[in-house]
Amino acid sequence: MLWPTFPSGADIGLHNSVISSIIHSGNTNFLYNFYQMGGGLSLTFPGYHIFASEIIAITGLSSSGYIAQVFIVALFSSFIVLAAYLVTRAAWTESGALIVAFLVAVSRFDIEMLMWGGYPNVITLFLIPLTFYLYLQKNRFSSAPFLISTSILEGSIFLTHSLSAVIFVTVTVTTVLFVLVSPSSFNSSRKHVLFWLLPIVFGAILVSPFLSQAAHAYFTSNATLNTALDIQSAILSTKIVPLEIIVPLFAILCLFFFLSKEYRGRYFSLPAFIFFIWLLVPLVLTQGYLFGLIIDYNRFLYFLLLPVLVLFGMFLNHGSLFLARIIDTYRSLTSQLPKTTQNTNKYVIGISQRLSHRNLYVIFVGGILVGSLFLVPLFVTPSQGLAIGSFYQVMDNSGYQGIQWAEDNTPIGSIFVSDALYGWWLGGFSQRPTISAVDPQYLTGINELNPAKNASLLLDTDFMIDNGFIQVREDGGHIARHNPEILTKLNWTYFPYSFFNFDSDQIKIDYTVNGNAEQKYANNLTVQSMQLQISPNDQSATIVISRSSNLINYTQFTTIYQNSKFVNITATVDSKEKDVSLNYLTFQVESKGIPVTSSGNTVAWIDEGVKALGQLIFVGGQPEVRQTVDNAPPYNDNLQYSLGGTSQGKIEFAATTSSVSDDPDIYKDQDSINNFFIPIIEANLNMPRQPNSSSITTFDYQIAMQYYNISYIATRVSDLNPKFTGDHNFSLVFINDKVAIFKVEANADQVGR
Repeated sequence: MLWPTFPSGADIGLHNSVISSIIHSGNTNFLYNFYQMGGGLSLTFPGYHIFASEIIAITGLSSSGYIAQVFIVALFSSFIVLAAYLVTRAAWTESGALIVAFLVAVSRFDIEMLMWGGYPNVITLFLIPLTFYLYLQKNRFSSAPFLISTSILEGSIFLTHSLSAVIFVTVTVTTVLFVLVSPSSFNSSRKHVLFWLLPIVFGAILVSPFLSQAAHAYFTSNATLNTALDIQSAILSTKIVPLEIIVPLFAILCLFFFLSKEYRGRYFSLPAFIFFIWLLVPLVLTQGYLFGLIIDYNRFLYFLLLPVLVLFGMFLNHGSLFLARIIDTYRSLTSQLPKTTQNTNKYVIGISQRLSHRNLYVIFVGGILVGSLFLVPLFVTPSQGLAIGSFYQVMDNSGYQGIQWAEDNTPIGSIFVSDALYGWWLGGFSQRPTISAVDPQYLTGINELNPAKNASLLLDTDFMIDNGFIQVREDGGHIARHNPEILTKLNWTYFPYSFFNFDSDQIKIDYTVNGNAEQKYANNLTVQSMQLQISPNDQSATIVISRSSNLINYTQFTTIYQNSKFVNITATVDSKEKDVSLNYLTFQVESKGIPVTSSGNTVAWIDEGVKALGQLIFVGGQPEVRQTVDNAPPYNDNLQYSLGGTSQGKIEFAATTSSVSDDPDIYKDQDSINNFFIPIIEANLNMPRQPNSSSITTFDYQIAMQYYNISYIATRVSDLNPKFTGDHNFSLVFINDKVAIFKVEANADQVGR
């Protein structure tokens, strides 16, 4: 975990922000995080963090919190191996339990969880099998020790990880209900399993002050339906578990009952049913979207691991015993046959004599286990473990220099903005409130959604307009990249898709000065103003970027209307001197689609990969269109407008893009494509208005910085640095080869006043 100096994963920063909130404030409101998302309500369950904060305080490792966390979670990860051994031994046999313990120790999922930073998950994945072990061994305890120990363990589960608590309670209650219906079928008694329910009640009572606060906070935070739908849509777009992973696991569920028959003498037994439900519940929940449960389905895979490994280990144990018995029996039978030769090699005889039943078993088990390390993706070798760590690696020396600079050189309470992964480290280890640009599918509280969205936009662009049909992003005048970018709303994903892009270093103005031909690209003009204008009735929003040189002025207007799927782009050029004549204004449009038609006053493209249509409609003057289809996407098309040698020029066109049908018959040949798309293209020429109940959503980087009182922006995308360095609202205060930190001039000096 410490091979590259810093542990991998971003979540460790989130954990440290919770730990720091506990240690530095003495705060007993465990739902308040002073650093995550700028500070505020956090629905992170604090069991692991309370334990870690005590260890850090006792050992004095608070200045290097990640060291303490790594050792704590590595210890509990080792305990998972112990718990797996105990519960398997209690259910089946000791030899099988030893095999399962080895498999758990080298399981990819457990190592990967350590690498991405799922530390609370690690704790509960130890507590759950340990509690089931105590359930299966209840007869070895009197009532008081059993109830006290299991209640503490289950209270710890409830306090540490909400999803683990749901899985554990569901498995336990389901098992108890089935046993209560027919205890004789499981060779058990109702009284025996009813004792399993009492620790759930007592454990919940132990942590009830926190659970009641968490429940209230969750339902209050997620009360806004439309905002919650953003998170749900993002989850459904990114977190569905493929059926090819799940279906085979459903097929092996019944194998637990065959194990029960072999080792318990009956198909139905309490251990078999626990493992059956233990595997069934998370399997069903991975498909929770089918019955309205919206959650990160990939997390259920971690709960599948131990039951699957127990099944694999026990059948490996049983198969090895069977093969060893067959060979040993064969040897015994052949040893009784008459000897046909006296010249058998003494070494062969020696080896044969040592191949006892036990040794044969060890050979089969050892060979299969070693082979599994290299052939079964579920397990990892040490080198593969390092590769997993590299995949999740977030921090290095350069990144941590930025964190230390922030801690040493910025006022306490300064609010930072950064990307999701670096932002969690920055907030957690510099102890500065940080708004991280986290995608919605990784958020739990609705109160985090808008700050995360604004952080993402602030790091990426200056202005955004979205009317529910189409979205526009404009990087402003200080960087030549998206000037503007037009994105479509696809039918099958939450995230908008970039279809058109205009780059200011490809917007060219040709003019003559005293008869001499000259040209300027828009990005070489000086920015005079950038603003987002919203109409008084909120029916439209316009991004206005004005630039000029000593000879010409250039202004570009990008407008979206509330009930229209068309973006209106208008550009004006005028000369500042009498001897300047304007000749041409040329736009280069980048599109990810392949041209369908170019005739009259329109050009259209389709992107078959995402099933989207894009179209430009020319209003007024028609440009000369030069299309290129031989280059790889994005395809570059030139729109050259003639300005006729005048002193003023104005051009206007509309752009639209939308999701279309995914019916494969539409795309089988060019005729089918034309028959489907040309009527849509012709209908778009009228630019019809659309019924739309949603309002226009806008983003203005200056308003966002003021609203969230942002003091500093930390970015790890060097290509975007010019967006900040060219803007008088920012000043560069720290930079190295990985991180640049910009001070927000209007806000940073106000902290603490």
